[in-house]
Formats: sequence, C-alpha cells, structure tokens
Amino acid sequence: MNRLRLYLHRLFRRPAVTGPTRIYVRPIPTGAVLDLEHFLTDRLTAIADDPDLLALLLEIADQRGTTGEYDGWAPEQLLMERLLSGVGYEVPVYGDAVAALADHLRAVAPAPVASIPAQRREGGAAA
Repeated sequence: MNRLRLYLHRLFRRPAVTGPTRIYVRPIPTGAVLDLEHFLTDRLTAIADDPDLLALLLEIADQRGTTGEYDGWAPEQLLMERLLSGVGYEVPVYGDAVAALADHLRAVAPAPVASIPAQRREGGAAA
C-alpha cells in the first residue's frame, strides 16, 4: 500500500528538487515526508559496487549480530563512521532548487498552533 501511494504521489507531483538527486516532498498531517529514494539507491549501489565498503557493511552486520553482554562501547559505530565517510550522507541541493525545496516545505507545513499563554494574553486584552 505504501509503495502504491508513493507511485501515485510521484505520478501526479513534480519533485521539489530534480537534480543532482530527486527529492519529493509529501505532506502528512503533522508535517512532511522527504522522499530520498534516489539518494539512498545511489548510496546502496555505491556500497554494492565497492568491495571495501561492502566488506565494512558486512563487518558491521557481523558485529551487530554477535550476542553477548553490552559493555557500553559499540565498535560498529567506528565502522559506521568509516562507511559513511566512504559513501557520503549529505544530499546536495544547488541554486534555485534550494528555494524550491524551501517553498515546498513551507507549503506543506502544518499551521502553527497558538500556545495557551498567547491565547490567555489575547483573551485578557479583549476583555
């Protein structure tokens, strides 16, 4: 069902950012969802194509699967840092696409809810 909703959204909406990585913005009742599938697909492909990065990922998976007492130190975090530095984790947005993404996010942002103190001030001023 989620996949169908994603395809319908992409069919009828243009991406907020078209390049170098497409980013779609979908409104939800409490905010927005950023669709970063293209970015993640590129990153996972980079891992699959690079034997060193793939070995790092497998080592992380192996260490996470090891059963034993947790001593407060997670060695896979160091491996994760190495993997992320090799693959990258930032989504580039250039030029006019920055403003377009901001406009899309503003358009789907939920309306601000007045806080109780502000409502009391307004009610007190009117009385």
